[in-house]
Amino acid sequence: MTRYLFLCLSVIAGLTAPLASKRAIAEPVTIEHERGTLTLDAPAKRVAVTNWATTETVIALGLDPVAIADPDDYLDWVAKPDLPENFTDIGQRAAPNIEALRDAKPDLIVISKDLEMAYDNFNAIAPTIVLSIYNNNRDALPEARKLFDTLAKATGREAEAAAWLADADDKFAEYGARIRAAMPPGRALAITQFVSESHIGLYGKSSLPGTVLAKMDLPLAYQGPVNNWGFAKGGVEILGPRAQDTLVYLNPVPDVIREKVWASPVWKILDFVRNDRVYELPVVWAYGGMPSALRFARLLAESMESGPVK
Repeated sequence: MTRYLFLCLSVIAGLTAPLASKRAIAEPVTIEHERGTLTLDAPAKRVAVTNWATTETVIALGLDPVAIADPDDYLDWVAKPDLPENFTDIGQRAAPNIEALRDAKPDLIVISKDLEMAYDNFNAIAPTIVLSIYNNNRDALPEARKLFDTLAKATGREAEAAAWLADADDKFAEYGARIRAAMPPGRALAITQFVSESHIGLYGKSSLPGTVLAKMDLPLAYQGPVNNWGFAKGGVEILGPRAQDTLVYLNPVPDVIREKVWASPVWKILDFVRNDRVYELPVVWAYGGMPSALRFARLLAESMESGPVK
């Protein structure tokens, strides 16, 4: 009888263990965001994203978004991490297609303050949170890390996030050391983006490039006023005060724009041009999250080690 009772109890325990495990996984999650707090019955599994910083962050956490905005342009401006094979294209980041979003059947929608005026429309489809790295007068890298942690909690991937961030900290230290060893000595780094010959973005200390340089204890050239996205804007002349520094420009840059800038008389007389201190980075999103921040650091190290543009 004792043996029989033991076997019965063992069977019952085996049957109830999976149920207990499922109950543990399905515990409610409370998320703090820019409109207050949101409590989900369980961690989100079907996340819809409306900007690229959130897109790359969710992917880095090991979860495929079910709905993504502007996926084609993502390939040109962000490049990595790779998008999943299957997702719903919800159109433009500035105006996501509500019907397509509804068809994706998300259990969580993530927007930034740029779309907050339409919060009720999104929230009618699925629970919605507002998380912004930019356009808030805060330093980009800490905000990117905060977004990473918040989305990890929302999706039940806090352990994965902790491991990813610890590895990122190690890599920032490694890349910083490599950059210091390879960069022109005694020169700060002017980080730029060429949009047109009359629109050159010069990134300041609150930008993603600027805060990544600070994380790696590297000197940023431009310390002046910036817009809410962390950069100052001007023509080639904006680079004049930075002529004694080292210039780093981010791709993509259309060939026609590059040719016009390179042909400018002002460009040709700049000291960093005349003395081979112009460096090029492959495609990297300067308004991204932690994945873009780490990609920027790695590409900068590789560019410094490869040498200036010839």
